[in-house]
Parts: sequence; C-alpha cells; structure tokens
Amino acid sequence: MKLIITDAASQWFRDEMDLKPGNGIKFYGKTYGQTEVHHGFSQGFTREDKPVEPILEMQKDGINYHIDSLDEWFFKDLITTVDYDEQADGLVFHFQHENGDTPDVAGFVKDADDHSDNKADASTGASRH
Repeated sequence: MKLIITDAASQWFRDEMDLKPGNGIKFYGKTYGQTEVHHGFSQGFTREDKPVEPILEMQKDGINYHIDSLDEWFFKDLITTVDYDEQADGLVFHFQHENGDTPDVAGFVKDADDHSDNKADASTGASRH
C-alpha cells in the first residue's frame, strides 16, 4: 500500500481546504462509483487532523495524509496517486496494483463476470428469471 500526493494536489489541499502545517486528510473507500481497480466503489477524503487507527501515514508540505484500518479493504496492495487536474479544476485519483498487474475494473477477466447482463434486480439483488 502506497500513497502519492503530487505537488499540485498538495497545493490544492492547502488552498481549497485552508490547511496549515499539522492539519490532516483521511482517505477512505465508499460505495458507488468506479476506479481503475474497483467496481461499485470510489474514494473519498475528509479533514481529519488526528488519525484514529492509521495503517498508512505520510506527510507532504506539513500536511498529514493517512488511511485508517477500517479502509484497508479499499487500498490494500494498491499504489494510490492523488493529483490535480487543471482542466477539471479538481483532484483526480489513480490506482495501480503494487505487483504491476493492471486487470480490468475489479479484476474481472471477462465482461460477463461483472453482471452487466442486467439479470440481477438492483433493488433486491435477486436474479430475474
């Protein structure tokens, strides 16, 4: 598990969230969305100056960035890069497996594995037959 905050992202956090040295940001996984390696989940972040149970901590420009143990499931075995996209005027997150593998979203080998055939009822999770 590795966390990379680019210089541009660090500047964004300090400017947009009015962070000062000693302040902190927690990254976490949440339902809904998609990343290069997750299907149905995306990342989030919030101001949290004192980590609760950190499993990863790093500091850049005096700001503490961390991931708590409750979110290990989301970041385990991943290199997470947080960058700033000037065109979108916001942060972008990129995920890569530490072992260099770049499987399809969520590691599915074939499209059929992601249940995109719409045979599941999203309201109950039951199959439609």
